[in-house]
Amino acid sequence: MLLTLLSPVAACARPDHFDVQHDAGGYRVDASADLAADPAVVWETLTDYERLPQFVPGIRSVRVLETHEEAGRQRLLIEQSGELRFLFFSRRVEVLLDVEQQPMRRVNARALPRPQPPDNEEVNLDQFEGTYTLEPIPGGVRLGYQAHFDLGSALPRLLVRFALRWTMRAQFDAMLDEIDRRRLALAPQGAVK
Repeated sequence: MLLTLLSPVAACARPDHFDVQHDAGGYRVDASADLAADPAVVWETLTDYERLPQFVPGIRSVRVLETHEEAGRQRLLIEQSGELRFLFFSRRVEVLLDVEQQPMRRVNARALPRPQPPDNEEVNLDQFEGTYTLEPIPGGVRLGYQAHFDLGSALPRLLVRFALRWTMRAQFDAMLDEIDRRRLALAPQGAVK
């Protein structure tokens, strides 16, 4: 998809920054993109959890198990399954997430402990924390994503790093594409090129 510029903000965006690093505590993902989109469209896309499998590759299912309000914030318990894939390498990923939403500003998610997978075909993601942030900028919103997680030592580090980079980049790009699709669907006919 081509990058189309509207002033300093991309309408159909690719990440301005995307990086995956390995450190002593696991893997870190840092990504951001400046979007020419209404913050409400960005927020609704990020928090459309049960529809994520329809537009984000590698996510097979998402179920919101619980939701409640807490001091002006929304708390959710979410069960998500998907896969980590790169070329011939594929592993199932199952995670139970404690999600805290600060509407129109931030989504924090952290993995809750689950029983150890019975086989080597599933990656245990008990150590995961991720945050989406929305920051207003002239003409749109800056979407940021930071995550830190440990996949354990059962998998080759180099292969995992490539798989993570490919999977996480494809998922972030898909989120940006869906935001753009929804933005265009809301625009008056002929207003957006």
